[in-house]
Amino acid sequence: MAPLKRLFGARNRQPSLDEQIQALENRSESELLALVQSDTQEALREAALNHLSYNQTLLNLSLGNGKGRLQQAARKRIGQLLEEEHLTLDELGKVVSDEAQLLALSSYSARAGQQVLKQINEPEVLLELAIHGASIQIRRAAAEKITTRAELEQLQKAAQGRDKTVYKLAKQRLEAFKAEDARRAEAEAQALVICQKLEQLLKAENDPQFDAKLDKLQQDWRDLSVEPPEPLKQRYQNAFDAYRQRESERAAEQAQLAAQAEAEAAEKAERRARAEKLEGEIHELRAQLYQATAEQLHEARWDEQLQSLSDSLKALDREVLSDKARSRVEREHARASELLSQLREKGALPDWLERWHSEEADQRQQARQALKQLLKGARQWPDAPEAIATVLNELRQAEEAEQAEFQAQRKQQRELEGLVRQGLSAAQRGQVRRARGLHRASQEKREGVDHVPAHLSGKLEELDQAIERLSDWHEFAVTPKKEALIRSMEALEKSQMNPEELARKIHHLQDDWREVSKGVPHHDEDLWHQFQEASHRAFEPCKEFFEAQAREREANQAKREELIEQVQLYLDGYHWDSPVWKDVEHTLKQARREWRDAWPVPRQAIKAQEGRFEPLMEQLHAKLSEGYEAHRATKEALVARAKELSELSDLQQAIEGAKQLQAQWKEVGQCRPREDQALWKQFRAYCDAIFARRQEQFEAADQERQANADRAQELIAQLKQLEPEAQSGAVRGQIEALKTEFRNLGPLPRAQMEGINDDWQKTLKGLDQKRRQAHSQARERQRQQLFNAAEAVRALELASLEDRGTTAAREEAEIAMEAVEQWPGNSREQLEQRLQHIEDLTPTEQQGNLERLRLLCIRAEILTGRETPEEDKALRMEHQMQQLQQGLGKEQDTAEQLLQEWLSVGGVADPEYSKLLARFQANLED
Repeated sequence: MAPLKRLFGARNRQPSLDEQIQALENRSESELLALVQSDTQEALREAALNHLSYNQTLLNLSLGNGKGRLQQAARKRIGQLLEEEHLTLDELGKVVSDEAQLLALSSYSARAGQQVLKQINEPEVLLELAIHGASIQIRRAAAEKITTRAELEQLQKAAQGRDKTVYKLAKQRLEAFKAEDARRAEAEAQALVICQKLEQLLKAENDPQFDAKLDKLQQDWRDLSVEPPEPLKQRYQNAFDAYRQRESERAAEQAQLAAQAEAEAAEKAERRARAEKLEGEIHELRAQLYQATAEQLHEARWDEQLQSLSDSLKALDREVLSDKARSRVEREHARASELLSQLREKGALPDWLERWHSEEADQRQQARQALKQLLKGARQWPDAPEAIATVLNELRQAEEAEQAEFQAQRKQQRELEGLVRQGLSAAQRGQVRRARGLHRASQEKREGVDHVPAHLSGKLEELDQAIERLSDWHEFAVTPKKEALIRSMEALEKSQMNPEELARKIHHLQDDWREVSKGVPHHDEDLWHQFQEASHRAFEPCKEFFEAQAREREANQAKREELIEQVQLYLDGYHWDSPVWKDVEHTLKQARREWRDAWPVPRQAIKAQEGRFEPLMEQLHAKLSEGYEAHRATKEALVARAKELSELSDLQQAIEGAKQLQAQWKEVGQCRPREDQALWKQFRAYCDAIFARRQEQFEAADQERQANADRAQELIAQLKQLEPEAQSGAVRGQIEALKTEFRNLGPLPRAQMEGINDDWQKTLKGLDQKRRQAHSQARERQRQQLFNAAEAVRALELASLEDRGTTAAREEAEIAMEAVEQWPGNSREQLEQRLQHIEDLTPTEQQGNLERLRLLCIRAEILTGRETPEEDKALRMEHQMQQLQQGLGKEQDTAEQLLQEWLSVGGVADPEYSKLLARFQANLED
């Protein structure tokens, strides 16, 4: 049974789903369409659909005739056909005109979807595709085409947590917008800061860095990354317009001042000319007096001329001749008068000149003294006649010769005295040779001295005696010393000291031998030979050392030869048409240093090498001297220019010029050290004078700022003394006047500016707070007075309604109304109308007034946002609904309006009135 069962079971078995899907490859198009439209399994239908060619059924299924997965499969199949180019986008577009449907059908083909998306530019459609696109490629491509900020914000919000790629893209685009906003805001802030700095700079006076700051601000304005808004551009231009107008006015003022200065200079020149003319006449008179003979000097015409010159001087008023010029001319006139008196008393100048040139010494000496006295005033005469100048020159030469002779004698005496003092000192120390040499020198020097003072003669005799005693002693002590020197030299033969030290010891012993041998009339030959042989034996170990020294000297000689060649090449090859003098000076110093370092050299080569090296150094020094002279001339010109600037009236121009000169001074090379230092002192003195003037201006400005600060403190004190509780027009006027004066104050010290401004603002805020508090108190007092009057009227109304006595109540009402200081709006008329209609009040109207007051409380609570009691919430809701029905255009309630209405409602009895009044007043307090 089992084989048969298996056989029959195989014939009746249905194929599986996978087998059916595999079998679809051999099905025809019609069979596939039939299978797609059948009710078989959905997976099999989808598989059959994936084998279809493009047809109307496939299109209908993709457009919505299919449901769910089948529609999506149909769209994927169309996308596959488009991707494999079995279907073109143009063919599909002919039957599908809607762009959204066309994009949905082509969304499963990246190439076709991109082509369709390129044709879509509507932001709404792109936003929809970026959010709900069928594929990530479509959503991203649509998102990339969205550029407006509003759509990007919607896209970021919709894609958050849904499509990470689209969300990031939208976020990056929005961050770019935010960055652009930040950049624009930063640029506008920079533009505002530039405008503020520009306005502050253009208002500043005498800023030493004005040009640099102005150029910097202009460059900053040009470098703005975003064009500033029109108001800032206009503000920037207005600042420049105001600056140009001020500069134009300043230029006109400067021109006027220059014209005045020129006129004053011309007037001063005229006065100087008159003074110089008068002074020249006086000088001419003095010259004539010097040339007059004794007989001519006693003529009256000299007195007349002096008197005439004195009258001319008095005729010049002080406006024509300055005090300084007048003093100088008066001094010259006095000298002329004094000269005439001296010549008349002591004799004419020609007579004294004749005695001066005589051969008798006593007359020459006397004449010279007289001439010196007569020509005493002529030494300061800048334009003395030639004859007088010649006499003055001769007198000066005679004085100089006499002084030179006197100094020469004094020098000879000092030198003689020095030789004697040194000779005595050497004799006391036992230095025979030195003492004898100084003794011989003093004897030779004595022969050239005309007059030897007594104290010096005694010293000379003392030296003679000391030399005589020293010679006797030296001859007695020299032989033992020589023997000791021979023993010392023999002891050095076996010494282990280094060669240099050994040679030095040998030389010292030889020097000692020569020293003890000096001044001895005879020499001991045997002792000398012993000493020489011992010296030769002791010197043997030093030969090698001195040979090494000889090689070192030869090497130094070669170095100096090389240095001479290098200096010669430098002189021949350097570009002297455009030298760098610092380099030349360095080369000169370096050559000197290397020359000194190359030492010692062979003695026989010293003079020859120096004879070649020194001329080269002299040539370099001559070149350097030329540069020094050029630098000196340039610096002298700078000093002269600095002097002119120090006398310039325009301080700003002088400061700018001084800065330029200082920069030029740095570029100029050095002169000779002393000249450079002297020129620098002059230059710096003139520059310091210029900047000292600026410092004075700064100090004056500081004083002005401090004065402004003091005045600001006074204004603050005055402001604090005002009482704003009941500000009248006069008080408000005082406050405004103080504000105006504070605003018009000049600049304040930087250290005090912030504190003063803060104090001023705090004081103003305090006054304003007091004013508001006083106003609030006055308003509260006014309202209380109104409520008191209303209460008195209500009491009268209740008394009239209850048929009680109304006379007293009416008097109280009138008194309460008279107590009201100020009636806002028509509040007085409201209460007066209530007084007029007291008799017309009825219980029914009283009940209506109660409801009106209740509604007024509700309206006040709505105005202030307060809660309404539970029993009136329904009434409040009803009122609000009515307001909504009437429309939003209705005028809103105000506290003053509600108060006016409250005053117009009367006759409500207690306790309801008291409760409602408390509710109403609580809302008015808010």
